[in-house]
Amino acid sequence: MTDPVSATPSPAAAPPAPVHVLLVGDGPVTAALAPMVEAAGWTATVATDLAAVADTLPESDAVVVLSHHEDVDSAAILAALEAETPYVGAMGSRRTQERRRAWLVDQGVGEDLLARLHAPVGLDIGADEPGEIAVSVLAEIVAVRRGAAGQVGSISDRAGAIHPDLGPGEAYCPGG
Repeated sequence: MTDPVSATPSPAAAPPAPVHVLLVGDGPVTAALAPMVEAAGWTATVATDLAAVADTLPESDAVVVLSHHEDVDSAAILAALEAETPYVGAMGSRRTQERRRAWLVDQGVGEDLLARLHAPVGLDIGADEPGEIAVSVLAEIVAVRRGAAGQVGSISDRAGAIHPDLGPGEAYCPGG
């Protein structure tokens, strides 16, 4: 490319840094989501404890909490919200989300930060299996990054059961 004013070649623009997604927790959804993140041309890191979350959080553009371990999940969400990570999502039932929200409020988290949390995580595509849930999560991250989040339906925007065709306690939770 040539600068039209000076007629000298201009340096090529550096490619943008790849998006970094921090996956908190292990299990079948993490196992499905990590390679999908890589297929999108992004990088994925899996953390299963708070020390690993703290190490990776500063470089993360998105944090997805897939853990259901009380000693990890809420604290990871809090750290991601406080770090102003552009996308923060958390998998779990409505009851799990209520537990996390109560803990976050007890820690002094205000409504402004809570409003940034995508929980339950994912677009409302009727996903049940780990791979389907991973697609739903990745799609929501893309939608938020591209400014299209308000144009698609998120599970967190819908009231009622996450799996309306199943009775309470019948859903299989593929969490780690």
